Amino acid sequence: MASNTLSQLVVASLILSIATVSCSRRAGVEPIATLEQIMETTVEPVSDRVFDAAVWENGVQVGGPKSDDDWKLVQANAMMLAETCNLLLMPGRAKDEGGWPIRTQAMKDAALEAAKAAELKNTEAILTAGTHIYQACLGCHLQYIPQTVAPPAKR
Repeated sequence: MASNTLSQLVVASLILSIATVSCSRRAGVEPIATLEQIMETTVEPVSDRVFDAAVWENGVQVGGPKSDDDWKLVQANAMMLAETCNLLLMPGRAKDEGGWPIRTQAMKDAALEAAKAAELKNTEAILTAGTHIYQACLGCHLQYIPQTVAPPAKR
C-alpha cells in the first residue's frame, strides 16, 4: 500500500513539474517597458541605494546603513539590480548577442557581490561592489551610448 501511495505521489509530482514547465514557457512573454524606462525606473534608483551605502568624504564614512533593516534594504536593492539584468536580456530587448550579454552579466555579478556584502554588513565590500557596478555600467554606456559619456568636443 505504501509503495502504491509513493508511486502515485511520484507520478503526481512529475505531472505537476511538466505542467509548471509548460506554463512557464507560454507564448506571449514579451518586453513591455523600453530600455530607457527600465534604466530610469529600476537600474538607476536601485543602484543609487547601493552606492549610497558606502560614501566617504575626506576619508570619513558619511551616511550608510545603520540598522539591520537598513542593511536589508541595501541587500534588497542589490538583488533587484541583479534581477533586472534578466529583463535586460529578454529577447526583443537585448541589443546584440555579443557585448550586451557579457556586460549585463558583469552588472549582475557586481550586484550579487553587493548583495552578499550587505548580508555581511561589510561597508568596504559594498564600496568595492559599487565600483564594479559602476564599471559595468560605464562599459555598457561606452559601447552602446557613447555620446552620454564622451568628453565635450574641443572648439
